[in-house]
Amino acid sequence: MPVAEPRTPTHPDFEAEQQHLAGTVAAVLRQIETWEDRDRNAGADLETSVTMADTAEEHAAMLSVHVQQPYFGSLKVRVGGREQTLYIGKHAFRDLKGPHSVVSWDSEVGSLFYSDTLGWTPRRGGQGTIRRRRQLDVAQKELRRVTDLYDDEAGGDTGGREEVLLRRLAEQSTAAMRDVVETLQPEQNGAMRYPAGTPVIIQGAAGSGKTTIGFHRLAWMTSPDRQEHRARPEACMVLMPNRVLATYAARILPELGISGVTVTTPEVWGTGLLGLEKLEITDRTLSLLLTDQDNGRRALAWRRAKLLGDARMLDVVRTHLWGKFNAALQGQALSESVEVRGRGVYTFALSEAELAGMLREVFAADPLDGYRAGMRRLIEAEAVSRLGVPDEEEASVRRQLATPLTTLLGRVFASTTPVTEARRLLGSAEALGASGLLKPREIELLLADPLSGIPAPRRAHADVTELPLMLAVQAFTGGIGRVVGRTLEPFDHVVLDEAQDYSPLLYALLGRATRPGHLTALGDLNQGMHGYKGPSSWEAVGEQLPGAQVLTLSRTYRSTRQITALGARIASTYNRAAEVHGVDRDGAEVQRYSGGDEMALLAQAVRDARAAGHENIAIVTRRAADADNLSVALRDHDTDAQPITTQEHRYRGGLVILPVNLAKGLEFSAAIVARADAQTYDESTEYERRLLYVSASRALHWLGLVSGDELHPLVA
Repeated sequence: MPVAEPRTPTHPDFEAEQQHLAGTVAAVLRQIETWEDRDRNAGADLETSVTMADTAEEHAAMLSVHVQQPYFGSLKVRVGGREQTLYIGKHAFRDLKGPHSVVSWDSEVGSLFYSDTLGWTPRRGGQGTIRRRRQLDVAQKELRRVTDLYDDEAGGDTGGREEVLLRRLAEQSTAAMRDVVETLQPEQNGAMRYPAGTPVIIQGAAGSGKTTIGFHRLAWMTSPDRQEHRARPEACMVLMPNRVLATYAARILPELGISGVTVTTPEVWGTGLLGLEKLEITDRTLSLLLTDQDNGRRALAWRRAKLLGDARMLDVVRTHLWGKFNAALQGQALSESVEVRGRGVYTFALSEAELAGMLREVFAADPLDGYRAGMRRLIEAEAVSRLGVPDEEEASVRRQLATPLTTLLGRVFASTTPVTEARRLLGSAEALGASGLLKPREIELLLADPLSGIPAPRRAHADVTELPLMLAVQAFTGGIGRVVGRTLEPFDHVVLDEAQDYSPLLYALLGRATRPGHLTALGDLNQGMHGYKGPSSWEAVGEQLPGAQVLTLSRTYRSTRQITALGARIASTYNRAAEVHGVDRDGAEVQRYSGGDEMALLAQAVRDARAAGHENIAIVTRRAADADNLSVALRDHDTDAQPITTQEHRYRGGLVILPVNLAKGLEFSAAIVARADAQTYDESTEYERRLLYVSASRALHWLGLVSGDELHPLVA
């Protein structure tokens, strides 16, 4: 809610609403003062008193954030013949001494503010009817504007929802993702509140709000109303495609009332799970696609990367490990003397055949923490059972077996590390063919090395296309999930942004690492810049997430009508998703600059964007090297653009210049596409048209297209 918005007290109920707001602010302040008074929060003893006072202070701190804007809307409802007005805010507040309570946006009743439904059944029974929905723009404890969205006395829908939405969309961008709690649209609200416990795939075009909706769904999942599906923030994870976007997006979570959520990238999470934080993760496939002019080599690299992420590779890895571990068990046995206090010394022995049978059981059970831990538990349980160990002596028996078990398991499992085993598998035609799942030509493709011409780092490294395979080895041997101390547990909920760029194999692994049904995927098949890693369709993802539902956001909210139309023209050449409709928000015509000195044209575009009132401006290039070079060259034209060329850079607003792969997911008040021509974006290649689409869809209000030669035919 912008503080600078002028007050517009033209609504007939403005004064009454202003008085109610003043009463609510006073009630909130009274409650905060009560909670902060430690003398009032005393218990029967000192320890209880301290606990009560600390809890009260936590409540006070949480509520204090919302004093400036205790609510943003209201509902007039009739239930059982009785009419009342409910106020909707970001944080629930109960006024014990007056009529100034606030209902939370993520509650069941709060949902009615966003939907088009006019009736509902309250939990206490009866029938409820919506009489009026009202938007209340509040900032700094003052009422700025009153807008009725629906009023049955005024004929129903007033058009106010669209009016409020257009007002919000006209605002300038910020250096962080925006909270949309106040302006959730009915289709967004429905996707956000899809029944908990169901995997949800949200398909939405650039600017449809899918990422924001995913974050809001995560906040909704943490509510006590979700009961057995409730997620603990600290047990949740959000995966973003790069650290620039992760930093940009993570700031919204505290605004939604949740903190402690892990917001990271698949690479950082994966290397952390492997215990290889210093391992450098490269994307040589992307480097080849962006730099190599040989379409045959590009196609080969694309197909190999796609196959590495195929869900079948999970069973290829499993079969390979089954053969390896069974071979390692040959000639192995266990025989150990165990003392059971009060009963004497016994010999616990397992033959090679018995160990092989246990390994078979472990593979069938597929434990979250991996085969090694599962094998240890099974052997310990067998010892306790055979020896008839009483409960109080179980810990002693496990301690006595610890060393010989570690030695035995080391012989079977210790030589299997995720990095080396994944590479050993990819270097052996026999190992790749053991499962029978891969065809000979697929095995030949995996054994090939189309990236040999792309330089590799000298330090220890792994390619991003290999990482899911390494994680598969880790999942089976050491386990996969949320690390809590020395144990693993499933994540309560996982959100995947840019979900079209995650391989089916990675989906299968995340399905193992997360509570069943607790994964939300947000993506757009039209923006599949990294399609060599991603699925060909959402059906391929659904096969890895039983019961998954695909929801489509059919409306885009980011850009003006002019910018949306240009993006639609590009996407229509390869569209793989549903038709998208933009908000009817008029803006400046798309500006085109061509046929001259490129640097002078870019500098002129920046001046024009600033003259139009825009501060957060991005110059989008095709490659990181282009961004670096243009940043230096533009200084000669009195234009200083901050380059963002690696994931370590942060977007802080202002004028930036960045490659399209780092721009994806971000939005700017104005965007300028550099070198928007057919020489840079090959018109004959679908991948290049995808890049152009992503570049041209970053702007909220103003878009410029620049080329020293002729502009690309799709944008000319």
